Amino acid sequence: MGERPWHTAVAFSDGVSQRRPNPIEILRAAEAEVALGNGDRALSILSRHSLPDSLVGGAPLSALAGAQYLGGDFENAGKTFLQAATYATGTKRAILLARAADAYERAGLPAPAGELYQQAGEEMPEVRRWLALRRASVAEDPVMALKLLHSAPLAGRTIAAEIRAAAFEAMGDSGAAIRTLAEAQRYAAAGRVALAAGDSARARELVYRAVATSRENEATAGIEAALADFPPSTAREHLMLARALRRFGTTAGALAQALAAFEAGDSSMATRLFLGELMEARRDRRGAIRVYDAAVRAAGDDTGEAEYRSARAHLRLGERNVAYVAFRAFLENRPHHERAPAALFLMGDLRQDEGRLREADSLFWALHEAWPGDAFASRARTRLAARALLDKDSTAAMEILRAEVEHGGSRARAAHFQLARIARNGGDSATAIREWTALAHRDSIGYYGTAARQEAGLPEPTFADAARPAVSRGVARELAALDFLDAAAMEPESEALLAFLTDPTHWEVGQIMDIAEGLIARGRARLAIDLGWRVASLHRLNDPRVLRIIFPWPNRALVEQEAKEFDLDPYLIAALIRQESAFDAAAMSRAGARGMMQLMPATARGLARQLKVEWSDRLLGVADANVHFGSAHLATMLRQYDGEVVPALAAYNAGGSRVRRWLRFPEAGDWFSFIERIPFPETRGYIQTLLRNRALYAGLYGEWKAP
Repeated sequence: MGERPWHTAVAFSDGVSQRRPNPIEILRAAEAEVALGNGDRALSILSRHSLPDSLVGGAPLSALAGAQYLGGDFENAGKTFLQAATYATGTKRAILLARAADAYERAGLPAPAGELYQQAGEEMPEVRRWLALRRASVAEDPVMALKLLHSAPLAGRTIAAEIRAAAFEAMGDSGAAIRTLAEAQRYAAAGRVALAAGDSARARELVYRAVATSRENEATAGIEAALADFPPSTAREHLMLARALRRFGTTAGALAQALAAFEAGDSSMATRLFLGELMEARRDRRGAIRVYDAAVRAAGDDTGEAEYRSARAHLRLGERNVAYVAFRAFLENRPHHERAPAALFLMGDLRQDEGRLREADSLFWALHEAWPGDAFASRARTRLAARALLDKDSTAAMEILRAEVEHGGSRARAAHFQLARIARNGGDSATAIREWTALAHRDSIGYYGTAARQEAGLPEPTFADAARPAVSRGVARELAALDFLDAAAMEPESEALLAFLTDPTHWEVGQIMDIAEGLIARGRARLAIDLGWRVASLHRLNDPRVLRIIFPWPNRALVEQEAKEFDLDPYLIAALIRQESAFDAAAMSRAGARGMMQLMPATARGLARQLKVEWSDRLLGVADANVHFGSAHLATMLRQYDGEVVPALAAYNAGGSRVRRWLRFPEAGDWFSFIERIPFPETRGYIQTLLRNRALYAGLYGEWKAP
């Protein structure tokens, strides 16, 4: 249903009362409502407007079946999909047969489902092996199921293992079922089979293997099984469960299990530190301090880490004097500890906040001299340089900035840029341009290189379109299978194939690029971006083809339409979406922001009221609706700040109240210095990334002409 189902639905709703819609408009509106998950609305449209069943190869019947499916009327959906298939040919017919089979399967009718999966495979032999998995899953004869699995695709081996295990169970061979699942690393499922077979010891072992895995789905299944059937009985099991819950569950649950591990006798330093970390995550800093201080008194391994964390927890509680004294004692006791640079920086930070600037400078200098290559030394040099610039001591500032460049600190490129600025402000334009030009070449696609290029008046980069080789036959075959699985709503199989496609160990570099470009075209840019970075490490980053994978634009037409409607720069919208969600319509942040432009539900509802359109929170996950409201929100931010991009982006990320406070900085108006002054690293990096992304999108995708 294209990439604008919401717009299609709204346009039909607005226009239907003004004129008589034609059959294609009615059909597209019904399809749009199905795509939006509004089965009742689709049924209403189709019931009010009679369409011939044969229209566009049975499309009205297909839309009706989709609406029935959404409503849970699976048996009738199966019948309607099957009826629609009589008007279709080729791939479309195979898809409709598979959809009918899936609907019958959900209706509890395995025999007709199996027959239809077989017919779909005969219509489209390229996916016959995937459909054999479905046939095996609905086969009532386990021997037949095992036979069908012989032709299962390599990418579907995990699904095949589950079906094979179920067949073994049906045949009474639980041992074979357990081995099959364990070999596929489906430990939680294997544990359930072992438990059903009465082997609780083996079941416990398998469940805790699942708990310990780094794969989220498997670990989550292990956690559920452990809590339901095998509560931890040893300190080790409590700790395993605690660490899994920390990664994939709740901090409260992790803390409870860590406390249980401690009470069960695990008083190791690692467990004490983990316990304190969990308490801090729960904002129980007093409790964390008690844990850290007890660890210090226990005088075990690495008491220095506990001592440092205790001081840091006092600082986070706002007990500045106590924290300063604790950091100083830590440094006196352990001057060479790996946490010493952090402690020294935090002490300098405290003194600077108190206005005791000479003491702060002394501490920052001591950090720079003792640990010049440490990340905290880089931060200290940034503070020293900023102080020197405020005092208009350009000589001292340049000395510090050169040291940052020489030591290759995390702020080396910012320091290089600032050195050029100081030269220009001192009247030495030739040196400034030379330094900015050098930085632009060194950091060609980075924020500081982009800013340097603009300051030096260098032309914006352009990236030629090189002739691309034809997509390799193997990749083309797998992408065609993915298209079928998506169209047939065979989600488990689609996810399995995606996992196979995005595993670089299966492919050569050229094939990885083919796959990535194929995924971008199919709305899976986030996966493609990950592959792009992999290719960059194997090939080279500045290859235009690689850059267009890492910075894709899969929804270009949609973005350009919204840019025109709200008078926005389309490259800025693309840059923002790339940063917010990597073009993932289903993206959700921990704070609850959702969709392509990561809108909060309350913000979207308010925008809907302003724009006088019907709203549902479900629309946050619909690409064209989300981008429409996100673009409206961005336009509002830009109007609020008189078209200035930097404060508008800061407000989009951190909120207007903070930006109003930051605009009182003396650097406001000098947007480079303003960005450097923003106290939130996340917001500072966000703005820098978007400004860099906007320049890259303009270079990669050419001049924009409003549609």
